[in-house]
Amino acid sequence: MDDISIFQNMKVSGQSGLDYIFDYIIKSSNMMIAAKIYRENTTTNDIMIFNSEAMDAGITKKLILSLTEITEYIKKMCNVYGIDILDIKQVDETSQQRVKFGIPTLDTKLSGGLRPGYVYMISGKPGAGKTTMASIFLSYGASLGEKGLMILTDTFPDQFLDNIRTMDIGFIDYYNKKMIDVMEISDSIRSMKSNISNGREDFRKFITKVVTELKKIIISKNIKRVVIDPVTLLLIADDDYINLMLNSLAMKGVTVIVTSGLRNTELSMFGIEEYYATGIIKLNYTSDTSGITRTMNIVKMRGTFFDSTSFNFQITSNGIETVQSAVTIDKSNNNDSIFRNVR
Repeated sequence: MDDISIFQNMKVSGQSGLDYIFDYIIKSSNMMIAAKIYRENTTTNDIMIFNSEAMDAGITKKLILSLTEITEYIKKMCNVYGIDILDIKQVDETSQQRVKFGIPTLDTKLSGGLRPGYVYMISGKPGAGKTTMASIFLSYGASLGEKGLMILTDTFPDQFLDNIRTMDIGFIDYYNKKMIDVMEISDSIRSMKSNISNGREDFRKFITKVVTELKKIIISKNIKRVVIDPVTLLLIADDDYINLMLNSLAMKGVTVIVTSGLRNTELSMFGIEEYYATGIIKLNYTSDTSGITRTMNIVKMRGTFFDSTSFNFQITSNGIETVQSAVTIDKSNNNDSIFRNVR
């Protein structure tokens, strides 16, 4: 796996034959991002020029680094041109609030971890390691004093606990210490969902009931990390339904992870979930005569800089162990002081 390199004031040749100098270029073997620093005197014309130069240079991923408040008009322009915005000041303020998985390579690729207050998805086919990874997420949080909640939708708690006991990730210890709760979806909720599917009940009432009950538990027990494994049994293959459900699960100061199997797309069961989750981490594996090769990569992560290159991992008695070393940043050719704030 190649390292990520960050170059300041790098010159890139365009298809037109012109050369352009970008504030920053972020490169790996399969990715290139052009970054421009936004200042108080930056105009809409500057944004248009930046976009056209990047496109001429064959760079489709573009990033604005904001050192000051961005006007609404320029925000809209960036949205039209597909330019992501990264508020450096906000990153500084929240850098200590990143929610780590406890898997060093992954946390590095996430610029330090997840942002609390959003809903993220771990996707993969059966046996990919979704439940293991979600359990590590809760265990690591508990080791930091953050209470966790595992909500099971297709496994009885006793069965889940028996399985997780075979792994030395601390889950059972934290469960016994009441730092992690384990719950299952009740039969009444399954019945209510069936009524919605048959058109006998308004899905908004169902979502409100489920989310209200969940938030009562979260608030009363001061829970900071929640896993729904898998989320599929709570969902209906309807765009509006899934949008409302996933958005309703978001809660300030709480990080929610849902897991999803694969069926309609390479990322989810219904082919809708990936549009409304704030971030997606994909797990995959292939097998041949030499054994099983497992890979993981970040497919999507709103509001943060991330490395999408995949890395290999193994599932062992110690949980998830990276096969390759964590990504490092090549600093030999540049002064990347700004990017120290976004890793």
